[in-house]
Amino acid sequence: MLTAATLLICLVVTCAPAFANQATCHHLAQQAEKAQSFFSPVVGYQVSGTGRLYFHTAPHAHCRSKDVFVLPGDHLTAYTEYQGWVSVMYINPKTYQDYHGWVQSQRLKFTGSIGLKN
Repeated sequence: MLTAATLLICLVVTCAPAFANQATCHHLAQQAEKAQSFFSPVVGYQVSGTGRLYFHTAPHAHCRSKDVFVLPGDHLTAYTEYQGWVSVMYINPKTYQDYHGWVQSQRLKFTGSIGLKN
């Protein structure tokens, strides 16, 4: 039979990687916030390539959001870039729900600046 202390230790050891990843992703997001380059005005991109393009909470492959992704052909608004990643927003055209995150820049096709009039 497990004691409460043994159970707590097992729980901490089992969950430690998740907490470490959250802390690491939070730290990476803070680093990117300090060093990112801003698009002014913001720009538009279309998702290219094949398959799902997952959003990330920070510009690193280990910080992938579990359920947030876009598909080829979807349009994104881009705000900043940092080391091969772009901070974007996607608005679902059916629900108007907006999603924010980082995506890898090599899956994006530039469509133009947003908000400029000639």
